[in-house]
Amino acid sequence: MHALMDQTHEPFVADEAESVIARKAADKLKAVAEANEDVQITLDGTEDKKIIVPLPARAVGLIYEVLEAMANRTPMSLIPYDAELTTQQAADYLNVSRPHLVRQLEANRLPYRKVGSHRRVRFADLIEYERACKQEQKNALGELNAEARRLGLE
Repeated sequence: MHALMDQTHEPFVADEAESVIARKAADKLKAVAEANEDVQITLDGTEDKKIIVPLPARAVGLIYEVLEAMANRTPMSLIPYDAELTTQQAADYLNVSRPHLVRQLEANRLPYRKVGSHRRVRFADLIEYERACKQEQKNALGELNAEARRLGLE
């Protein structure tokens, strides 16, 4: 696997002209995306040759999301699921400090591998870790709520 920098580009932000085009396209595609159905699009080719492209419903939804981001000039990037991130990139994704992330790695709460003296975290593992943390938070809030009810603090 390669480092994330080798697998993705810098975040993309649409310019003003692209934003206008994306807004028109997103508005036209919205109903189709919300219908969640497979579609076929027809592209005008040269000399009366039309190209018909089948698109699964999930692809239509993704295209709509990209167009919305472009229309709103929201920075975006695509990260391959099997990409490897540096500890700083992983910490930035989780919105935590790098030292905190490193402590989580060293406590074996999140898998990683060493490349020389540097740690690399698979994006797939990072997403799973994030899900587990959110579930822990949800459970803790449920316990706090139950304790508040037990103590009559509601």
